[in-house]
Amino acid sequence: MRRKITVLLITIFVLGVFGCSKPEPEPDPHQLTLDKVVELSSKGEELTWEDFEEYHGVECGSGLYIVRYDIDDDYELVIGGTSAVGSPMYINLVRKDSEDESGVIDIRTEDVQEFIEEA
Repeated sequence: MRRKITVLLITIFVLGVFGCSKPEPEPDPHQLTLDKVVELSSKGEELTWEDFEEYHGVECGSGLYIVRYDIDDDYELVIGGTSAVGSPMYINLVRKDSEDESGVIDIRTEDVQEFIEEA
């Protein structure tokens, strides 16, 4: 009887440890990443709203058309303009923990890789 209880407890333990673990989620292809921001920044002034259509963003403007893209715990990208057509007025990579302008760059004109490495 003691042996059956031991086997049962071991089985419950093994199922609890391995049966409840979740597999790593697949990366969302529509999630904007820092690597993608670096890649897109190489287009410079040629960047348009259309370059960001495939990514998940949240419209948050009032008066201007502004879309915020959450990248990770540390960064977000904020794009703004008068409309969602043509060239935006700005495409800013923002450090979420920054409280001043030193945590914001326009990815069209400034060095994104250097900005990331400075953090």
